[in-house]
Amino acid sequence: MKLYKFIFTLLTLFVFTFQNLSQNAPCYKRKKICNYQYLTNCYEKVAFDSASNRYYSRQSLGTLFDGTCSTCHRNGVVEQQITIVQGRRNGSDTSYFSSGCPYSSQTFVNGVIHGTSTSYFDSTNRIKSKVNHFMGSLYGPFVVFNENGDTLKYQEYENNLLSGLKKEYYENSKLKKMVGYKAGRLSGSQINYDEKGNKLLELNYLEGIKHGSWIYYFNDQTVAREEFWSKGLKNGEFISYNNNGKPLSEKYFKKDVPYGTHKEYYKDSREKHVRVFAKKGKLIEEYSFDEYGVKNQILENQGKRKCGSKKKKKEEDAGGATIN
Repeated sequence: MKLYKFIFTLLTLFVFTFQNLSQNAPCYKRKKICNYQYLTNCYEKVAFDSASNRYYSRQSLGTLFDGTCSTCHRNGVVEQQITIVQGRRNGSDTSYFSSGCPYSSQTFVNGVIHGTSTSYFDSTNRIKSKVNHFMGSLYGPFVVFNENGDTLKYQEYENNLLSGLKKEYYENSKLKKMVGYKAGRLSGSQINYDEKGNKLLELNYLEGIKHGSWIYYFNDQTVAREEFWSKGLKNGEFISYNNNGKPLSEKYFKKDVPYGTHKEYYKDSREKHVRVFAKKGKLIEEYSFDEYGVKNQILENQGKRKCGSKKKKKEEDAGGATIN
């Protein structure tokens, strides 16, 4: 019995505190109050048919609903109010927190969302996000804010697809990431920054695939790695560096095929591992050095062996002809 009394006391205290906080909210004095003569849950009054995108009256089956429909919080404040014309949402729809402050607002035209939709933080009336639609499709800027009003995210849409710049920010309003899109695919440059405004990386895309230079940076803004791509294929130098700007590795590609001499280095710039590629990416020689400089031949130079073999074969053929 004592436990039940304790729980009841806690619930009463919670409700009292909740109502007190709501009444102290800046929007409470101009709150919208539900009319208890009518149903306090809109969806007890109407039924939505997703196939036809229409609202029907629950009180008269088969009849399209026409009018305003409200749902209420337990404290009597309007939670949501929508306007329906001939079964379709029309006009401005607004939802509210129990404090009376707006939760979100949006506009519908013949059942389709259209125009600017806005969501809010509770009790401050500050904007949380703003997004634009054109007859049901995302179109234009989509912006997200923190409670201080600073931008956290900015992105642009066209026909429901990302198109244009997309930006992300740190809580201190400094730019975190900026990247371009076209028709929903990565296009142009992407730059990432740390909280101090230093570049972390700089990448390039074409129609959603890697294209152009890809550069990664150390904290002091010196280059840590650089790569070159052409329509998704490795094409050019791939070089990594240490903090002193000395190469740690050097690799070369042409249309994704390795060529030339690929090297890896110790921190003091001594050669560590060497691979030599001929045409069509064939590995023709490979060797490494231990930390004492002792060479370990992993694969003999196949180019020289092949050349020598051809010469020997010609001599044998010539010798055979003379005998005959």
